[in-house]
Amino acid sequence: METKINKLKAKLQKIGTRDLLGMIGIHFITFANNAKEVAEQSDIFNKTNLMSPQKQYAYLAGLLMSTNDESNGQIIRDEDGGIFEQLESDVQEITNEYLKNFLDIDHNSEKNVVKRNLISMEAFTSYFDTGILRYPEQTITLIRELYSDFDSELESLTGLIIEDYIAFYQLVCDIFEENMSASTYAVNNIKNFLNSLNPYAVDVEREFERMMTFAQGMAGANLQDAMDNLNVIKSSKIKEMFGKEKGEILLNILGLYRKETDFLYYNGKNPFADHPLCWLEDEKSLFIVHPQFVLNAAYNYITEILENPKNKFADRYKKVKAEIVEKLFLNLLKDIFGEQAKYYTSVCEERGTKEHDILIEYKDYILIVEVKASKVREPFFNPEKGYKRIRDHFNSDSGIGGAYEQAIILKRFIEAKDDAVLYENKNKKFMIQNVAAKRIIPIVLTLNQFGGLAVNTSLILEKEDSQPYPWVCNWHDFENIIEILRYLNKEPDDFMDYVIWRSENHQNILASDELDVVEGYFMDSHTREQNGAIYFPANGPSLIDKIYFEKHGIPYEYPVATTNVRKKKKVGRNEQCPCGSGKKFKKCCIGKGIYD
Repeated sequence: METKINKLKAKLQKIGTRDLLGMIGIHFITFANNAKEVAEQSDIFNKTNLMSPQKQYAYLAGLLMSTNDESNGQIIRDEDGGIFEQLESDVQEITNEYLKNFLDIDHNSEKNVVKRNLISMEAFTSYFDTGILRYPEQTITLIRELYSDFDSELESLTGLIIEDYIAFYQLVCDIFEENMSASTYAVNNIKNFLNSLNPYAVDVEREFERMMTFAQGMAGANLQDAMDNLNVIKSSKIKEMFGKEKGEILLNILGLYRKETDFLYYNGKNPFADHPLCWLEDEKSLFIVHPQFVLNAAYNYITEILENPKNKFADRYKKVKAEIVEKLFLNLLKDIFGEQAKYYTSVCEERGTKEHDILIEYKDYILIVEVKASKVREPFFNPEKGYKRIRDHFNSDSGIGGAYEQAIILKRFIEAKDDAVLYENKNKKFMIQNVAAKRIIPIVLTLNQFGGLAVNTSLILEKEDSQPYPWVCNWHDFENIIEILRYLNKEPDDFMDYVIWRSENHQNILASDELDVVEGYFMDSHTREQNGAIYFPANGPSLIDKIYFEKHGIPYEYPVATTNVRKKKKVGRNEQCPCGSGKKFKKCCIGKGIYD
């Protein structure tokens, strides 16, 4: 593998910084004229054959910035095809080497060895391959919610407050969009001029003179200027807005110079991921591959700084963060159930005993909700060591398995009573009456995304056969699920039906993302009728993307194709809605561009 990586780095030495980063950046931009094109172009998988484009392009950028620039301004060519296609092929091959490490199992191996490797691979690919899936607005909200209480500490440690980091991202975003608009305007100006030329003109010389004058005038200059500034931010602009001192701090934190370093491996510390603004040759400008990389890097940097266990405020930070995360989830749960439910926090079986985060009474349901704010543990490349680390963290008090066990302890306690007496906030007594008539459901909510092991806990969860599987969801997905419920006019009962179906069919479900399961469940009524394995492929154009784009005034055509692909047919206004809600089409999904 090392030989392959070094050969790739040798190729990258011959490629200009702007050339390759520009190629990478173009894949993250949506160029579209209508709703169908928006859906196609916003899905990066339609633009490349890479299995995980975001992480693989970031890896390629990291390798590029870890080489000396020997390009001399020239793009090299490859006899078998374009150099960029060859580079993508090289990255894909290197990525496959990692997967082979986990799949290299002797056919005579014991089942526990196969399971161990599959769990290790799932954790590895989720951590190093999938990436964080959230919209910029969610990241900004999270930064403000989690870290505002420690703004003074952050300023003391970094010289910047939270709003400085957010304002910097907004500046990068604004300049990125301005440059895109300028290039589009320049190109359209040229198109309009070319359309004005008369191909049947008698005076050809006059038309030629018009064309030369246009090319040598402002139009040509504007196009050249737009191309030169495309994806570029000037360091002087940053210092002008933030002042010299703060500007230099931001450039030091997020700027990256291209130079030879020992960065090689996909699971190594990627310099581009930490410093996504890449200095160009003039050392006055930085290249913006995409603003999203800048925002993610800022979020990760703030998190790393404030979560350092050596900080004097480390214990207070940990406590406050846990309280904030619990409050965030409580608010999301209230968004679903509203005033129809009763909510209890810091619930104890007896006065002063170990607390359970949230308990909700809704109709004949009792939801025991355990909230975890722990970080995702970085998995090892070695399957055996990786499995041990993953298993230990999963089953720890801060892990999903540990949270599930806490919920089951309370579930058993309640089930043993006719009327269960509990305590909120350690000493405020309350009672759950007629327990036998109620269904108790364990739920684990995590701040961070734990990938496939959260979506399919049956791979690693240790539980009694008589106990139900938990519903596990992270904060970003939960927010998006609520958006989907609102968009489809769903009620709390619809959400509960999903959670119960999810728990009962847990072992049959094959998916890599909870949103794919939610979307398949609500958009395809046949999903709920299936027996045996139910596979939810990773969607390209998706319902949550449609909702997101339409919120921003951008049309988006959602293709109706989930677990079962069927020909789309016209639905009458008074017919039952195809989503399976039981409501008439006119009172459910009509006008949303999903079934009509």
